[in-house]
Amino acid sequence: MNESEQRLITDKEILELSLKMEREGQKFYKGLIQYMEDPTTKSFIEQMHVEEIQHEKSFKAMLEKKGDQLYGWENKKGLQEFILENFKTDIFPPLEEVIQEDRKFESLQKAVDFAIEAEMVSAEFYSMLGEYCENLEAKTSLLLLEQAENEHVKQVIAIKERLQKQQ
Repeated sequence: MNESEQRLITDKEILELSLKMEREGQKFYKGLIQYMEDPTTKSFIEQMHVEEIQHEKSFKAMLEKKGDQLYGWENKKGLQEFILENFKTDIFPPLEEVIQEDRKFESLQKAVDFAIEAEMVSAEFYSMLGEYCENLEAKTSLLLLEQAENEHVKQVIAIKERLQKQQ
């Protein structure tokens, strides 16, 4: 193993990645609300925005409790590779790059596709952290975050289906 493979993933890095995911999600869903005309779809998106805020708070609290303890994920090569592969760019793209007024429906479909992919990456990230985590309380928190992100995937797929029916 070379030195870079042995480097520990710091709590700061994990926190920054989690916060980046959740904050990008918050911004994305908050912006997406204005483009939704269907009240049910709009309500779904508003709820997802609120849940992203809750996820941020949950993850912060979990890492604050952690202190200096090692949780087991710190030196996992698979996690390091996942981070390098999935966090090179924004998880959620800026909406202004996705939504084009002259092609609003196609743009909304594209935005929803991005959201599905982003929620899947988030769920996988929390799943990997949970898999490697040796602290039972933190493992439980990560499992709940993973389940919430998987639920978001289902909700966004339902939104996509609603949009397709409105076409």
